[in-house]
Amino acid sequence: MKTMILVTTGLEECEALVVYDLLFRAKIDVELVGLVDEVVSSHNVTFKPHKLIENINSAEYDCLVLPGGMPGTLNLEKDERVQKLIDEFVEAKKYVCAICAAPSILIHKGLLKDDKFICYPGFENGLKPANKKAVQDDKFITGKGLGAAIEFAYLIISNLVSKEKADEIIQKIQY
Repeated sequence: MKTMILVTTGLEECEALVVYDLLFRAKIDVELVGLVDEVVSSHNVTFKPHKLIENINSAEYDCLVLPGGMPGTLNLEKDERVQKLIDEFVEAKKYVCAICAAPSILIHKGLLKDDKFICYPGFENGLKPANKKAVQDDKFITGKGLGAAIEFAYLIISNLVSKEKADEIIQKIQY
């Protein structure tokens, strides 16, 4: 299973990098795919993505991860390439995962339902979120925020590999 984590200016770096780290430990083929060639996070951490969005073939990927953060979430949502990727993944019934403020992108597209998602408080846009750190509804996996990054990654690993592998990773990191 191949996963892309979209990264751009203003993202919450830990929501991207903690998830990346745990998926990597689970032997998932995971890449940071950038909207820009040098990402500066909301906390002024600078890093380079593995690939740029214009250089990927979305058909090669099974899972799309949208980290939150501000203004990172807004930067993801206003990018037409990101909107197109989300549509392609939904149409192909592939995993679409979003954490913190990023589920609001999926809410605005009408993809999430009451009690079937979670997001950072204040980004519900009138919907009623679940009362959990991370939630799965079919191919949508959502997380509440940075404090839920491990549970969020756990659900992704459980789906892409197995619950046993996710349990193993959680045990190895002493969570």
